[in-house]
Amino acid sequence: MDEVLFLTAHPSDGEELISLSQQVWHVDIILDNKEIHSALAKKDYTFLLFDFEAGSLYPPDILKLIYTTHPFLPIFLLSREHCYFIQEKTAASTHLAGCFRIPYEFNVLYTEISARLYTYHNAAHHTKDIEALYSCLQGKSTYIQTVRNAILEVSKENGNVLLSGESGTGKEVTAALIHKYSANNHGSYLTINSRCINEKLAESILFGSCKGAFTGAVDQDGVFIEAHQGTLFLDEIETLPIDLQAKLLRVLETHEFYKLGGKKKHRSNFRLICATNQDLSAMINTGTFRDDLFFRINIFHINMPPLRRHKEDIALLADEYLKKRDKHLSRNGLQLLKAHTWPGNIRELFHCLQRAVIHARDSNIIYPEHIDI
Repeated sequence: MDEVLFLTAHPSDGEELISLSQQVWHVDIILDNKEIHSALAKKDYTFLLFDFEAGSLYPPDILKLIYTTHPFLPIFLLSREHCYFIQEKTAASTHLAGCFRIPYEFNVLYTEISARLYTYHNAAHHTKDIEALYSCLQGKSTYIQTVRNAILEVSKENGNVLLSGESGTGKEVTAALIHKYSANNHGSYLTINSRCINEKLAESILFGSCKGAFTGAVDQDGVFIEAHQGTLFLDEIETLPIDLQAKLLRVLETHEFYKLGGKKKHRSNFRLICATNQDLSAMINTGTFRDDLFFRINIFHINMPPLRRHKEDIALLADEYLKKRDKHLSRNGLQLLKAHTWPGNIRELFHCLQRAVIHARDSNIIYPEHIDI
C-alpha cells in the first residue's frame, strides 16, 4: 500500500480522500505547509499531494525547498484552484508529476496518478547509478539541484547542449554526467579544448586525414568518427576559428563529412556538448561567432551558477574535500571561506583547500591561519 502525504487547506478534503482511498493508499493529513519537512523526515512517502491554498508560507518556495531536500519525491498538486493558475504561480512547476482539481472522481484520480508514478519511477530506473549525480556534482542548494535536474532532463534526448558559466563552475563535470546518463553512454566520450587545437592541424584532428593530404599526414580517424554513437565535448567553443565554425555547422546539419584529402564520405552520429565562459550573443554581434552555429549547438542550455550565488554549498564542498584527507574545517575557517567572493569558483575553492591542507600538516583542523586566499 502506498504511503501518501496530503497537504490540504480543508480538513474535509482530507477526510474524503482517506475514505475513498483506504483500499489502496495510506494517507496522512497535514493542514499547514510549515509541517511538510518534519512530516517528510518521519516517513518515506510514495508521493506528496500538495494543496496550493494550505499554510502560511509561500507555496512556490516550499516546493523548491522540497525539491532540494527530496529531489526524487513525486509531487502532485491537488487543489480547488484551477491547475493552470497554480502552475503559473509556481516556478517549480516543471518538477511536478501532475496536477488535479477538486472535486474529482477517485477512480480517475487513482488511475492517473498510478500511471504517472509508473512513468516517473521507470525514468528514475533508467538513470542508473543516481548517486554519481550527487558525488560528482556536490551541493544542497536549489541552484545545484536545478543543474542536476537539467542533466537528467537533457539526458533523455540526444540534442546538442550548450553549457555556459564562469570558469571553474563545473562545466566539464556536467558534460561528463550528461554522457553518463544518456542512452549513448556505451559510446566514446571525447573531450577537446578548442583553445588548444593547433589551427594548422585543426581539420585533421576533427575530420581525420588520409595519407598524403599534407606533409607528414597519415591515414587516421578524427574525433568526429571516434565519437560515433557517443558524445563529443568541445570546451571553450568561443575560441574555434570562424572558418572551422562553418565546417562544424555543416557536420551538425548533415552528420556527413570527408577526411582531409579524402574522397570517401563518412557519417557519424554523435551528441555535441559545447561549453563557454563568454557571452556568445555578444560575439555574434561582433561577428566573431556564427549565429547559425549558435542556434545549432544551443538546443538545450544549462547555465552553471558561480559559487558566490550558492555559498551555502561551501560547507559541504569543503567537508567532502577535507574528510578524504583526514582534516576538518573550523567554524572560523568556514566563515572566512564564506566571506570570499570566489572569482575562480569551485576550482579556486579546491585549490585554496589544497594549500590549507599543506599548511595544516600537523593539525587535523583547518583554522583561518591555514587558509591562504
